[in-house]
Parts: sequence; structure tokens; C-alpha cells
Amino acid sequence: MARSWRGSLRGRLLAGVILLAALGMAAVDVASLVGLRLYLTDVADRNLTQARDSVQRYVGSRAAAPISETTLDTLVPAGAYVALLDERGRVVAETAAQGADGRLTPRPDLPEPVPGGFAEHPITVSAQGALMPRYRTLGFPVGAHTTVRPATGAAPKPVSTMVIGTSLALADDVVYWLVGADAVATLAALAAVALLGRGVLRVGMRPLQDMAATATAIADGDLHQRIEVARPHSEIGEVGSALNRAFDARQRSEERLRQFVADASHELRTPLTTIRGWAQLHLHGLAQQPELAERSMLRIEEEAAQMHATVEELLLLAQLDQGRPLADIPVDLGGLATTAVADARALDPGRPITVDVQGEVFATGDEERLHQVLRNLLSNAQRHTPAGTPVAVAVRALPEDRVELAVTDHGPGMDPETARRIFERFYRGDDSRSPGTGGTGLGLAIVKSITEAHGGEVAVTTAEGEGSTFTVTLPAARPSRC
Repeated sequence: MARSWRGSLRGRLLAGVILLAALGMAAVDVASLVGLRLYLTDVADRNLTQARDSVQRYVGSRAAAPISETTLDTLVPAGAYVALLDERGRVVAETAAQGADGRLTPRPDLPEPVPGGFAEHPITVSAQGALMPRYRTLGFPVGAHTTVRPATGAAPKPVSTMVIGTSLALADDVVYWLVGADAVATLAALAAVALLGRGVLRVGMRPLQDMAATATAIADGDLHQRIEVARPHSEIGEVGSALNRAFDARQRSEERLRQFVADASHELRTPLTTIRGWAQLHLHGLAQQPELAERSMLRIEEEAAQMHATVEELLLLAQLDQGRPLADIPVDLGGLATTAVADARALDPGRPITVDVQGEVFATGDEERLHQVLRNLLSNAQRHTPAGTPVAVAVRALPEDRVELAVTDHGPGMDPETARRIFERFYRGDDSRSPGTGGTGLGLAIVKSITEAHGGEVAVTTAEGEGSTFTVTLPAARPSRC
């Protein structure tokens, strides 16, 4: 598909590069031209100063002898303009102005009369009747008794000031030539930058185009596509790696969602089938006996209650997955453990359940959800171990502002594969840990989700024939004082 260079990132980058290059070259050109003009002007000023010193020495060595008008041009560098002024600033004698090629040029445009102190320091004046050529001009006194003898042979005339001007035509020509050369060189360089930049940007943007193509393929359903990252530590490589991680996370999320829906459908199918079967039995008049009718209603109620519990657990997991905020208050973990153990003893009086709370242990979090963690862990121990198997609950503080809750049973334990997957949703271990008690397979998944939502961790330590210990680590909180 054709892309507009004006609106594309490549076009904007190329325009920016050309603009920066043009600004940089223009700055260099201007600096070089200004520097050259200043240097040439300084050379002209030094020549004028040297000519002034030579003239003053020449006049001083001749005492009162008049200066011949025909020899004025011998007192200054070749091509310089000389004007002698009387006390009133009127030109008494002057030389012709010549260019670098020897041809006559307009004289400097001096004021009439020339005021006193004119051009004590070198100044620039234009030519008579024209802007070009320009002259660098210096005026200085030549003595109170100096005279000049006119070329016509008339009587000498007194003079007091001499003005010397040197043409800047050659310097201006050099500067103008350099302006043209710089302009041509700058345009050629910018054209080269544009061509080279376009090629470099085409190569540099190719990974971004590949990323776009890969993302499009993934959006179209090919979830196994990934961006090829040639240089992971470059900027584009970091973007590609980040996108790959995002694609991986999306694929895992979708796989978990599909698995979750499949597991939920499987879990709800059995109670729904049971309810439907007993309901059809009742509707078709097959349950005429009071005992059978009562049994059908009880079974429907039991399965409905089981379904309701499963749905509630699924809703809780969905809320935790969405990151809904939990309460963030100090919770007495020791008190929660004591209450949960008392409830467990009431439900299973024949099982020895102990609790060990080492001092005041407070965790930061949601009291109701943390109580649910304890209930689920104790329920898991009671459900998946033989009757009468001892269970121990321990609560203690850890260094670095952490607290630990451990639930230990002395049951049959788990094999490594079961221990690795025990916190997965809807996962159930083998029959040795489930002696006819069933369960939804969501209890420990809820424990893991609640713990991680509190910024904590949960782990299991187990071995076959040695029991299991579930350890929950949470951020500690300072106890509130009334």
C-alpha cells in the first residue's frame, strides 16, 4: 500500500534530518563568510595604518618642503585613493581611484566639507554615485605647515589632513564567490543527505514494518507468530522484545481463558445433568413414592448448592483477576488463625487441630479474604487426608516486615507432579488425596489468587508419605493501638 511521505514517520524523520543539516550547514556558511569578511577588513585596516605611518614619516623628514600632487600615489600602497584637505575640510588634491584590474573606479563618497576628526579610525564608505565598490577609509593630520604643489605648477597650497581609502572590491568579490560556492556545496550536500537518509531510514524502518506485519498476522488469528529480534539491546530490539512479551501474555491469557471455560463447563455439566435427571424423573411421575420424591428434591438441592458454590468461587477468581482493590488495614493473623481452627474443630471434632501463634502477628490486607485463605487451607487438609489425621497451624513474624502462615498435615503427601500443579484451577490430585470427598478444585487456586493480590506468596512443601505444608507469606503491618 502506498504511503504518504508527508504523513509517515519516515517522511517526518527525513524532513527533520534535512532541516537540521540545512541549519547546521547554513550556520557554518554564515560563520565562515563573516569570519572571512572580518579578516579581509582587518587586512585592509592594517594596510591603511601602515600607510598612515609611512606618510607621517615622509612628511616629517621633508620639513616644510611641499608635496607634489603628481607623486601622491607613491606615498601609499598601489591602487589606494589619497585626498589632501585644507583646514576647512575642502579637497585640495586627490588621486584617481583604481580597481584591482587597473581600471578607474568611482572615488570614495566623502562629505563636503570633510568634518574634523573624520575617519580617525578606519571606517567603510561607499563610492560616489554607487553602492559599489566600497572603500575602507582612514583620515589623519599631516602637520601644520605641510603644503602640496599642484600638477599645474601653481603656487603650493596648505593642507592639514590626508584621507586614504583602499577599495574593498576584491574582498567583496571573494566573499560573493564564496557565497555562491557555499550555496552550491550546501545544496549538493543536502541532496546527498536526502538520498543517503532515505536509504538509511528505509533500512532502519524495516524492523518496524516487520513488527507491523507480525502484529497484523497475530490480530488475524495466527497467535504463534513472533517478531524476530536481531539486536535485543537496541531501541527497536527492546520494542520488539516488549511486543513479544505482550503477545506471549495475550496467548497465555487466551489459553487460560479457554481452559477456564472448558473446565467450568465440565464442572457445571455434572450437577446440571444430575438435576435434570431427577427433575425429569419427578415430572414423568416415576417418583410417586414419597421417599423417592423426597430423595429427588434433596439431590436437586445438593447439586444446586454445589453449583452455587462453584459459581461463587468462579466469580471471586474473576474479581481477583480483574485486580479489584482489597481492603488495606492491619489484620490480626493470630486471631484469624484461632477463629478458623475453632470452626474447623467444630466441623470435624474427631481430628486433632492445633494452632501456634508466636506473639502478635499482624498482616496488611483484607480480613475477610485472609480468613477465607485459612478456611480453604484447613478445608483442604480435612478433605484430602484420612479421618483423625493431625493438622497444625503456625503463625509467626519474619524479618524484613513479612509474616508467615503455615498449615501442616500429616497425611499421605503428594507426588511432584501433583505438587507442581496443585494451585491450578480445577486441578485435582489422584484418588489417594481425595478419599471420596470430591471438591471443585478451586480452593487452592483461590488461596493463591488472594495471597498474590495481597502482595504475598504461597508455596507447598510435600513428599509422598510425609504429609504437606502450605506456607503463606504476607506483608506485615503494625498492630493498631487504641
